[in-house]
Amino acid sequence: MKPWIWVASGIALAALELVVPSFTIIWFGLAAIVTGIISFLFGIQSLAAQLALWAFLSGLFTFMWFKFFRQETRTFSGQGKDAVIGKTGTIVRVTDSTFPGGVIRFPIAIMGSDEWSFISEDEFHVGDRGMIADVAGDKLIIKKG
Repeated sequence: MKPWIWVASGIALAALELVVPSFTIIWFGLAAIVTGIISFLFGIQSLAAQLALWAFLSGLFTFMWFKFFRQETRTFSGQGKDAVIGKTGTIVRVTDSTFPGGVIRFPIAIMGSDEWSFISEDEFHVGDRGMIADVAGDKLIIKKG
């Protein structure tokens, strides 16, 4: 296959990544572009050799992405309270009632949600940081942190 076909196919696959938000197709596209360049530089004409090179590079790029570059995104969905004690979040709403509380937001979902109602003995303002001290039913007990 002509090297320019590999490069064009690679660009098309990389562009397809804009539509498919999985961030995996780009590695196949990048492998196709590199296969085209290597085929041009070294004069590889065999389709079987080009396909083998593309498959190898696709696997290598995907492995490198998952092993070295991708950041771990963990959630604490389905976790018990012991797994979330000490996690910190930002206060987004404060309510003044008989027992002070409000709503706290976490950067990573905690037990299935990134926002939780909380109660606290400490006084909080919007924007303050709070740390989970305990879980009481459907509310978190927050302390300054």
